[in-house]
Amino acid sequence: MQLLQLKQVPAAVAVMLASVVMIGFTFLIFTTWLHPDLGIGSLANWSDGTWQLAQLDPRGRLLRLGPNPVALALFFGLVVACSVTFALGAWHFFMSNAARQKEDNDVLSERLEKVGQELDGEVLTVRTLLIKHIDFSGSHSEALAKVNKHLQTLTSPDQIRAVVQLLISDNVKVQSEVSRLNTRLEQSQVQIEKLRANLSESQRLGMLDAVTYLKNRHWLQANLPKEVKTASELQEPLCLIMADVDHFKRINDTFGHAVGDEILRRFGEMLAKNIKGRDTAVRYGGEEFIVVLPHTKIDGAQYLGEQIRGELESKKWMHHKTGQPIGKVTASFGIVQLRNGEQSDGFLDRADAKLYEAKAAGRNCIMSDA
Repeated sequence: MQLLQLKQVPAAVAVMLASVVMIGFTFLIFTTWLHPDLGIGSLANWSDGTWQLAQLDPRGRLLRLGPNPVALALFFGLVVACSVTFALGAWHFFMSNAARQKEDNDVLSERLEKVGQELDGEVLTVRTLLIKHIDFSGSHSEALAKVNKHLQTLTSPDQIRAVVQLLISDNVKVQSEVSRLNTRLEQSQVQIEKLRANLSESQRLGMLDAVTYLKNRHWLQANLPKEVKTASELQEPLCLIMADVDHFKRINDTFGHAVGDEILRRFGEMLAKNIKGRDTAVRYGGEEFIVVLPHTKIDGAQYLGEQIRGELESKKWMHHKTGQPIGKVTASFGIVQLRNGEQSDGFLDRADAKLYEAKAAGRNCIMSDA
């Protein structure tokens, strides 16, 4: 089990840890090596003299005391090499995380695209079947029209019997073909329902945050430009609230990530409870949240933001397992209204700038365009 856990540690993290260990090891080696007795006990008496080179006269008196150039060169060389290795490991770690996130997004996109293609193919199959059904019904109607046209010219019973037998035979073929087409259409309908459910589930999973069950950043990137375009074309107001839980890292470090996730989940529930209609709450990332407010002017968005801020501040938080008080949890808010001709990226940037102003003003407050 321990071996499996070790294998799961990313290589970049292992390199970073090894670099830190090597820096500490370098200190120990040089401290021990530069003492004359090479004793471990000399580590407790380490001082700047360890890194100096003394020159004595024949009587043992000190003539000159200076730095040991070889020791310092080797020491700093190793420390620099380990530091560079650590930096490279950190860079690779963060880049690999970004690559994994991109890979997950690509997998989700491929899944959605594949399901969409299958759905399109099944719909095309149904369309082809319906066209065949119509063509077949048309040819049968033409045959009946011809028989009806010549039926009046028939006089002998044998001729009439032959026509009736022909109609019966043709009707059997029609019934068989219609039955086959109906069966195939029913199969296609079942398949389409499965594909639609699969597509809906894929989209739902791809657009929901796993912790808060709010819409996620993917949803915002896909839908905010549409909201901006609609508001601009219809000359309707559109506001954004960007909120950030104050001192969230301190909460995680003090009480653990489970408590941090619970606070995020409760804050998300608070956002969802206070919005209505076409309003949408989004977990933008980390402890940042966004509320998209169509048909809402800046004063209405400010009122909503203050309502949420006050409700969060008034709550008493405690550890869900130990009952230990967590203290007051607050959030800062940046609120903006869409300007004429503004694009979604600029809209988001302005909300982020207002949120930064709220943080700089002491947190637990609102900054807006108004």
